[in-house]
Amino acid sequence: MWSVPLRRTQLDDVRLTALFFAVGAALQIAGLNQVSGLLSDRFGSWLPWVTLTVAAAFQLLRRDRPAAALAGTTAVLTVDVVLCPTVAVWIIFSDIVYAVACYGSQRLVGRLYVLCAIVSAAVVVLLAAAEQPTQWRTVFVGILWVIALIFSPLAYGHALREHRTAAEVQRQHARTLATLADHERVEAVEEERRRLARDLHDVIAGQLSSIAVQSAAALDNPALSDRVLGSVRTISVEALREMRAMIDLLTDGTVDRSRATSTLRRADRLIEPVTGSGTDVELRCTPEVLDPPLPPLVDITAHHILAEALINATKHAPGQPISIDIDIAGDDLVLVVTNPLTDPPAEAEPAHTARGITNMTTRAAVAGGTLAAGPGDGAFTVTATLPLRTAGHPTDSAKEYP
Repeated sequence: MWSVPLRRTQLDDVRLTALFFAVGAALQIAGLNQVSGLLSDRFGSWLPWVTLTVAAAFQLLRRDRPAAALAGTTAVLTVDVVLCPTVAVWIIFSDIVYAVACYGSQRLVGRLYVLCAIVSAAVVVLLAAAEQPTQWRTVFVGILWVIALIFSPLAYGHALREHRTAAEVQRQHARTLATLADHERVEAVEEERRRLARDLHDVIAGQLSSIAVQSAAALDNPALSDRVLGSVRTISVEALREMRAMIDLLTDGTVDRSRATSTLRRADRLIEPVTGSGTDVELRCTPEVLDPPLPPLVDITAHHILAEALINATKHAPGQPISIDIDIAGDDLVLVVTNPLTDPPAEAEPAHTARGITNMTTRAAVAGGTLAAGPGDGAFTVTATLPLRTAGHPTDSAKEYP
């Protein structure tokens, strides 16, 4: 047992060709195949079978090699029309016209239009030149013949080709949208991870760093133990409150606003642990900052930046005085935290990724502002400029934010 491996499309072409050959054979046997009365019919006994067989052989190539199928059937049709016109060859040529219009290249389709126009014109001219008493009726029948066997399959194949092209464009568009949606989903997940990392850094790393700094101060100066323990407790309670708020937000998307502590009105709670460890902190804040209230986005952002700046100051310049200036300049809230620079300790801490300044810069950018941090004139300065005209909080002046 052996078999010829064929693709599904090739098997479909074989079945279709067999069907067309069977129809042509039935027409020939029934005596309905030959178009008598047109040109010569002296080859009517055997030539129709030859033209039918050769045309069917070229029809097998209709989908894989449409150019060869079109050229072959056109040649067979020419011989058939000149020597012995038959219906079967015209029917096969009609199917090849449809196949080329549907599966052929753009260049081949252009040639097909030219060929169909030439064949149609030739048929009409031959019929008009034939010597028949009812010449106009013959020409009319010929025109209907051309429309049915040439232009109808040509138009149907073109329409099917356009529909398939449009469907492919829609599928490509859908794949593109799906790819974009996947990228957006990945970006959203990454952005959420970065946001959670910033929040955890503010709540956990910041508070733990503050506790570590104050504990070190208490070890160096036992007289500060009571104050440091009280400060550590305050910091721990605030950290727990922030963690509960974050857990509530991640669990059901709600936050108990009564537990919210991220506001400049609570700046004293950021300063008290620092002063408790023996560091002098000077706060200069204009009344306009607290009354009327700041826009929530600006208020929360400024609070987190101030907390991070204080932690960095106490960590990298322990015991050095810190000055805080909070003011409104035009339509911007300006926060400046300054502390003197000190020589680095002999045994530096292990190197790690400095996320503090990065997080402060990111928070300022999210609020539409800017942040500059760096040494200069013997001091380290953090300057945050946050616009009060935030989205959803339009204002006409610096004192009209909600």
